[in-house]
Amino acid sequence: METIRIEKEQWLVRVIFDLPGEKINKLSSTVMAELEQVVMTIANDSSCEVVSFESAKKNIFIAGADIEELRGITSQTVAQDKAQFGQALFSRIADLPQTTVAIINGACVGGGCELALACDFRLASDNPKTKIGLPEVKLGIIPGWGGTQRLPRLIGLPEALKIILPGKTVSAGKAKKIKLVDQVIAMALLKEQQQNFLEKLRDSSFRASLKDKRKVRGKIARLMRFLQETPPGRGLVIMQARKQIEQKSQGFYPAPLAVLDILATRCSFSEGIERELQAFSKLAVSDVARNLIALFFINEQLKKQRGGDFSGVISAPKCAAVLGAGTMGGGIAWLMSKHGLAVRMKDISWDALASGYAQAGEYFAQLKKRRRIRQGQIDRAMNRIGASVDYHGFANLDLLVEAVVENMEIKKQVLAEAEIYLPETALLCSNTSALSITEMASALQRPENFCGMHFFNPVNRMPLVEIVRGQRSSEETLARAVAMVKGWGKTPVVVQDSPGFLVNRILLPYMNEAVYLLEEGADIEAVDKAIRAFGLPMGPFELADQVGIDVGYKVAKILQQGFGERMATCPLLSTVYDDLQLLGKKGGAGFYKYNGKKMRVNPAIAELSGHSVKKKYSAEEIIDRLLIMMVNEAARCLQEGVVASAAELDFAMIMGSGFPPWRGGLCRWADAQGLPALVKKCEAFNGVIEDRYQLSPYLLELASSGRGFYASH
Repeated sequence: METIRIEKEQWLVRVIFDLPGEKINKLSSTVMAELEQVVMTIANDSSCEVVSFESAKKNIFIAGADIEELRGITSQTVAQDKAQFGQALFSRIADLPQTTVAIINGACVGGGCELALACDFRLASDNPKTKIGLPEVKLGIIPGWGGTQRLPRLIGLPEALKIILPGKTVSAGKAKKIKLVDQVIAMALLKEQQQNFLEKLRDSSFRASLKDKRKVRGKIARLMRFLQETPPGRGLVIMQARKQIEQKSQGFYPAPLAVLDILATRCSFSEGIERELQAFSKLAVSDVARNLIALFFINEQLKKQRGGDFSGVISAPKCAAVLGAGTMGGGIAWLMSKHGLAVRMKDISWDALASGYAQAGEYFAQLKKRRRIRQGQIDRAMNRIGASVDYHGFANLDLLVEAVVENMEIKKQVLAEAEIYLPETALLCSNTSALSITEMASALQRPENFCGMHFFNPVNRMPLVEIVRGQRSSEETLARAVAMVKGWGKTPVVVQDSPGFLVNRILLPYMNEAVYLLEEGADIEAVDKAIRAFGLPMGPFELADQVGIDVGYKVAKILQQGFGERMATCPLLSTVYDDLQLLGKKGGAGFYKYNGKKMRVNPAIAELSGHSVKKKYSAEEIIDRLLIMMVNEAARCLQEGVVASAAELDFAMIMGSGFPPWRGGLCRWADAQGLPALVKKCEAFNGVIEDRYQLSPYLLELASSGRGFYASH
């Protein structure tokens, strides 16, 4: 055996997974075939009383199926064959005459979790890396090796849905609480407690006691479990879950809905397995699954990238500072302190610093509300944030992030001032959303130590960080910035210095074009509705209000300055900002007026000159006008080398702008539409709409040669 090692100890057989040359164990077709032979051998071993399934990997039990093989599924027949084999194999494990136990020390997800569910018992360590769950829906599929049937039967339908529908994982402690695992053991005494547990499993009374502990306790709890298993009760649980899923996903993700269809009515295990098989086979070859699996691989690729050609050792920062304690500065300080850094916020007034503290405290409060952090942890993290109106303590910093007002001269001034007090090895970064990193570097004595580190708002929710390469940024600086951002749990994408960088350069023309539509007589709500129906979380006018009209306007002006008339700011936007002085949601009014959670179209917008005549646009026309604008600019970014690949561009737009993941990204969507068709529409727009739809030479080249952003057609 190449992957699975068998160790026989009289009454015990240890089945140990250890995939050669890999950090993780995964259940490829080869490994599954190997496991089948192991199970057949064990089934015929009458001397064996207990079988333990274990891992020789650090912090990993089994990380699920081989995603590469999932990507290679070409038909429902192939999908069905793979799922059917896995279902049959895990049923053989469940039917073994010996007592079986999964010993989980680390990640146990997907197929690994389904294997554990097929065992009689599950033992988990209190290792912080121990996470158990079924994340398949995040790839557009469902558990296909019996997970949809075994998990609800083990922990009850409501708790099972909380894991399967969002693709959630739970800690060892939570798994014990919901009876997903039978016992949790301490990492410090792992071998001793593991051996003790295995020996006890030989005792039928001990096994019976473990099963007894799985029973629902208390009259009310038993009654609730009983009601949930009756047709009306089960129907109510499914109905509530369906309502929540439809609200969150708008029906764009079929996998969670397929799970609900499978579990809607109670049935035998064999019938449930068949339902699971049919649903998995259809989902595995769907466009949604293909797109989400492609994004998985892009994410994995980005995790491995170092950001530059530097190959030396990179030390994690211990001390950092943030210049500017506004919303972004406070959020960045929160992120650093959350990950163990001592952080100093510097601003020109104590009132501003108080705002930064308040922002960090608010983000911690949100984590506490979701039970992701305890008050003691919050107290320690907040104590790591210091404040100052001068540069005291800057001589010991590893990192400085500037997050002051979006004004080039002010940024150059504060960066130059701060650099004087920093050690020569310190990394300097700017959180600017659009201004030139190269120009800022001209004010520095050590421009090679400087790059952009553009976080997206809100910092606690947005996973993307653009690392911007200035003309004089060194390879080591980029590599250090990338490593730091990864250490904080964010995903960095390295981009070249360009007005707006990548995401804003593509997103702002889209938002600006929406205002042009409004100027032509389009209805605000109709535009936003069409874009939400396309799959974005909010329409362009909602987004403008959310980001802040002042912020969007300033970026739009920077783009116009950088690219000329093809990015001319819509005059109506200037009126909204300069004349009406609307800021968006933070000011209580923008394109909409806000009253708590309620919002309605701002009547002041409707009264603007030239907007008295309404013009009806179809949803298709709205999508074409706005999305083709984005595709054209994306092609320019690729042509200019602003980003390395269409895959990275797509990932950045999904993580930075909310482009629907299930569509695979902007470039992948464009390929699916057909580039010649998009070019034809773009040419038609350019014939009547000034210079904004000037065709990118690269887009024209791809369309005329029959190629797409990703591959030949």
